[in-house]
Order: sequence, then structure tokens, then C-alpha cells
Amino acid sequence: MRVGFIYNPESGSGKIERNSQYIIDAFTAKGHVMDVLKTKKTLDAKRYAMESDHDMLLVAGGDGTLNEVVNGLMTREQRPKIAYIPTGTVNDVAHMLGISMNVKKAVKLILETGEVKKMDISKINDTYFTYAAATGRFTKASYDVKRKDKKRFGILAYVVRGITDLLFDYKMPMKITYEGGVLEKTFTLLLFLNGPRVGGRNLYLMKKSKLNDGKIEARIFEHRRFWMLIKILTFFAIGGLVMRGGHRLTSSFYEIEAEHDRADIDWNTDGEKTEKNSVRIDVIQEAIEIYVSKRAAKYIF
Repeated sequence: MRVGFIYNPESGSGKIERNSQYIIDAFTAKGHVMDVLKTKKTLDAKRYAMESDHDMLLVAGGDGTLNEVVNGLMTREQRPKIAYIPTGTVNDVAHMLGISMNVKKAVKLILETGEVKKMDISKINDTYFTYAAATGRFTKASYDVKRKDKKRFGILAYVVRGITDLLFDYKMPMKITYEGGVLEKTFTLLLFLNGPRVGGRNLYLMKKSKLNDGKIEARIFEHRRFWMLIKILTFFAIGGLVMRGGHRLTSSFYEIEAEHDRADIDWNTDGEKTEKNSVRIDVIQEAIEIYVSKRAAKYIF
């Protein structure tokens, strides 16, 4: 099998750079032919994926690197399988797929113990994402944190950035159209999730959420001053608990209409700043093939 090894040398404080030869040797020993495609700047991973003629793309990096590869692949009709070695700070996708943060264990899963499953990919306007799109309170933390702070403080850097959001009042009048009807209110946080994890937190109460069902879950919180902040924090602390003033929706699409001149409604997809204001979200069912653990294959597909 021809394998394109796409990796971000900055991710994980150089973790993959130190382990790259081990990875190459492990795949070569199994008879695979390796092409090393190291990223040097933003969108390199997307370009490599668009131009690839490989049977498999081995992606090493964080959720952002994987997102770039997916955005590249979704421009194509024929898509190679994806294998993922997580080296980012949060690694939400890897946790859901049952992939270890240990490089040797991740390689073993790909080469020996894992399974290939078809996974949904979602689209927000013209941008694809693997697991999460969000806007409102706390959603800027993942892309507002400086790279040097992520390297130095890890996930604590995101926590500190999130705390600064307590000073701002997110008040977003919106109309949301979905398979079940229309919801028109003023909101403070919108989460659209393909799977039961976001922001480094497992959402145990979303255990029915699957990665290949053609649906995306929404957890939406109305603007209700101080008490809604408590309910949002409770949502993350207690595995996805949604209380009064929150909404649980499931649909294959969402049309979110916001006020036209709002400059403060930024959308975060897979931890990166992408769209603004009004958006449409669609699910492309079983769009990619990716290596997962046997446990993930059983419980989340």
C-alpha cells in the first residue's frame, strides 16, 4: 500500500519529529511504501490531501491538521483511507475514535488491531469539519490561544482563555431551521456535534450519538443572563446535561439565520475560526474511511 505520511512538526512540541523514523520503519516493515509530506505552513496538509495519489493518508498532528486533510479530501470523488496519530493538545477526534496519544500504540492500532469504518463529515457553508461547529460563549478559546502558550501550558492555556469569556455577554438573536421545525430565540451558545465529545470533555449523556448515522446533534443555550452561564458550565461538567433554557436537537441539516451586520458571530469548526454570521450545516453520511479502535467501532458507529 502506498502511504502518504502527512505530519505537522510543530504539533505536540515536536513529538512526531522525534518519532518519525520509528513510524516510517514500522510501516515499511509491513510492506508499505512511504512518502513523507511534512507541513511547513497553514493549508499544506489540505494541499497534500487534494493532490495525493496514495491508498492511505497517515496524518500526525492535532484536530486542526486532521481538519485540513479532510477539507482537502472532500474536494475529491476518490478518497484514500485516513489513519490518524494524534499529537495535539486536546485531540477530541482521537479520543472518540479510541486512538491512543502514545505514538507506538497508535501505530499498532493502524497496522494490527484497528478497524476501518466509514465516518460522517459535516459541512458549514463551504467548509468541512469532522466533529464540531460552534459559536458564542467559550467558543473562541481554541483559536485565540497563542501557539507558544499551548506548548508551555497545554490544555490549561485554553482554560485560562475560556475564563476571560466570563466578562462578555453573548446575545445572539437567531432563527434555526432543522428537520424538526423552527427555533427562533436569542441564544448565548450554539454547539453542533458529530459525536459525544468537545473541548476536551466527554459528553456521556450523548451516548446515542453515532459517527455514521447521517445526523448531527445540536446543543443550544438561550440567553438568560447569569443562570444560563451556570447551566452551560454544568453541561460540560456533567457529561452533556441540558437543563431548562437549553435545547437538544438532531437533524441532517441546520439553517442558522443571524442578523446581517453582526461582526461578533464567529464560527469555530474543529478548533479553527472559519465562517461568520448566517450559515447552513449539512451532514455528508459516511464520507471518509478512517482507522478506529475495535471498541469505538462497536460503540460509536
